[in-house]
Amino acid sequence: MTARTNLFVVALALTLLGTVMVYSATAAQSGTYLLAVRSAHVVLGVGTFFAARQVRYVLWRKLALPVYIIVLSSLILVLVPGIGDQINGARRWFDLGPLSVQPAEFAKLAIVLLLACAVARARPGSGIPAAPMLAVGTVFLLVLAEPDFGTSVVIAAGAAGMLWASEVRTRDLLVGGSVAVAALVGAMFLEPYRRDRFLTFLDPWSVSDGPGYQIVQSMIAIRSGSYLGAGAGAGVGGTLIPEVHTDMIFALIGEELGLLGMICVIGAFAFMSLTAFKISLDAPTVMGRCLAAGLATMLTVQATFNIGAAMGVLPLAGMTLPFVSYGGSSIIVCFAAVGILYRISEDGEIAREATIPRKAGRGAEGPYRRRRDGGTRDPRAVRGG
Repeated sequence: MTARTNLFVVALALTLLGTVMVYSATAAQSGTYLLAVRSAHVVLGVGTFFAARQVRYVLWRKLALPVYIIVLSSLILVLVPGIGDQINGARRWFDLGPLSVQPAEFAKLAIVLLLACAVARARPGSGIPAAPMLAVGTVFLLVLAEPDFGTSVVIAAGAAGMLWASEVRTRDLLVGGSVAVAALVGAMFLEPYRRDRFLTFLDPWSVSDGPGYQIVQSMIAIRSGSYLGAGAGAGVGGTLIPEVHTDMIFALIGEELGLLGMICVIGAFAFMSLTAFKISLDAPTVMGRCLAAGLATMLTVQATFNIGAAMGVLPLAGMTLPFVSYGGSSIIVCFAAVGILYRISEDGEIAREATIPRKAGRGAEGPYRRRRDGGTRDPRAVRGG
């Protein structure tokens, strides 16, 4: 199988593992209800993958702006009382009965698409385009207002990874990166509960009965799993952790599947990350390279922060574990990202094959066949870029 096919297979395997873990975490309280909803999420996610892989990634130039406008409108509407659903003090969801939609998840994809299209049109060595960065900043602030600091970090990371793969000036990248880091640090320390999260991360055991409870219980659950774990569905401590089926599902993996299970999950994400960045390096156009780099960074950062928070080595940021945690919007966006990466890889392979002259006899036609005026055909014509 090709690397892009393996990318999808690994994503699907993580999703199926997540389905088992979600059921294990919620069966005692919800029976099979959340399992049924999760199964519907998986079907929608896989369907999204097959739809996304059919779209030539260069066509996203036409779709990027409409997608951004729809997402921006949704982020505004979700903050309106009576329209957006408020849970635990956060207004992030549209309640659609058995399913809910979280616009911030789709914002991650919209930002990467919009910014990739913008920098692909910029000349090498030019500065960062101002209008797209303003669009990114607007979405960042709206997501932060929900509040959803974790998704804001992922949006900023995706934009940063995509810009680093572009051809804009390095000086501008360093300045922009410094501003983004300062904004994230300021957003963390200006809000009391975010500041408390960071201070709790430094010494969670000192406040294990208060703000540090979630981290401490997560580490206890992981430790109790030892090497092979208690077995799927046999975990006890992990199911008592707040938000175990979303933000802290890796702790349940540690308890029920042990060190071996954690290594397999971390290895799966490492493979996905390396494959996605390899797709970026092999992309046939600047837009493809930037788009793949942004999606790869987005998935890598989100997985790293979720796993790190569960293990107590990174601060809690309220991020789900891609493909594994419960959440329909997250699964749809993650599979859409894999579908786009798949198509970029496929188009890149076609472009590379098309630029290899065929060793054939007289009259053979290949990408370098002569035009009527005696010139050679431009290989970029087969790339769509």
